[in-house]
Amino acid sequence: MKNLSRKVLEERIQARVRQLGECSISIGGSLAEISRRCGRPNCRCAHDRAARHRAHLLNSKLRGKTRSVYVPVDMVKEVSGWVQERRTIQRLLKEIDQLAEQLIRLHVPTSRAASRNRARLKSTAPTTCPSS
Repeated sequence: MKNLSRKVLEERIQARVRQLGECSISIGGSLAEISRRCGRPNCRCAHDRAARHRAHLLNSKLRGKTRSVYVPVDMVKEVSGWVQERRTIQRLLKEIDQLAEQLIRLHVPTSRAASRNRARLKSTAPTTCPSS
C-alpha cells in the first residue's frame, strides 16, 4: 500500500468501523452438506448412493476440537448468510489492523521530523541580552 497521510488513514479506519456497525448476526465456522443413510433397510438410500438423504452441518473449532451442529433445512439459507457475515467482519477487522499498523509506522518518521524541527528552531532562536 502506498504511503498515506495520517488523516486519510484515520478516515479509512472510521469507514471500516462504520461498516462494522452495519453488520448483523454472524456465526463462525463453515456450513457443510453431507449425505447419509437413514438406517431403514427398505429405504432407497440403503441401496442407492445418489438417493441418500442430505443434511447440513455447521462445523467450528472449540479448544482445538471440531464441533458440528445440525442445521435444519429451513435455516440453511439464513445460517449461510450468518457465516458470510462473519467472513465480512473478519475481513473488515483485518483491514483495520493493517491501517492501524500503517498509522504506527507513520508516527515514527513524523515524530522524528518534528523533533528535528524543534531542535533546529531552538538553535536559531535569538538570544536576549541581559538588561543592565
